[in-house]
Amino acid sequence: MIPPIAPYRITNDMLPTNTTTWVPDRDKAALLVHDMQDYFVGAFERAPGSAIDLAVSNTAQLLKRARAENQPVFYTAQPPAQSPEDRALLTDFWGTGLADADQAAILAELAPQPGEVVLTKWRYCAFYRTDLEERLRCLGKTQLWITGVYSHIGCQTTALNAFMKGFQVFFVADAQADFSADYHRSALAYVASRCGQVATTLELVR
Repeated sequence: MIPPIAPYRITNDMLPTNTTTWVPDRDKAALLVHDMQDYFVGAFERAPGSAIDLAVSNTAQLLKRARAENQPVFYTAQPPAQSPEDRALLTDFWGTGLADADQAAILAELAPQPGEVVLTKWRYCAFYRTDLEERLRCLGKTQLWITGVYSHIGCQTTALNAFMKGFQVFFVADAQADFSADYHRSALAYVASRCGQVATTLELVR
């Protein structure tokens, strides 16, 4: 079960100092919308100005710009009604997970358009049992811009794996949300110091 998530705001003090000085390049990058499904977003109390509301609106902004400039967009989405074999140890931490297609649906305001790839998500990492790496390499992409939920779980795990595969990660701080401000802050700090570069939506839109 996902615990209810109280609203919190993203503040400037949450943004760490980056180790890297990578330059975001839309021509070299793909945009990843990570697990923005009704089941996961439904755990949040949606309050104006909260991290989740900002994450949804900023992800929508990044999607609009990506589509206008033919930047590849990928989504991850966990499937509903997983078999015990597929779900495996996730059950010990999170129970049986998504029950039906309604819970598994990607938020309507972020819905994929024709030609955008929705990867079936089996574990925290978007690369696990998917062809994301092969797709990125075939497209000649060397950067992965990560948005979505939850920052300290799937987003961070995907960022670390992308780094280990040789992709520059741009971890979009204000286009993500987490269980709390503390969890969100810890994910940003980890990525900035170990495997990627924390960015804001404004930096990437520019």
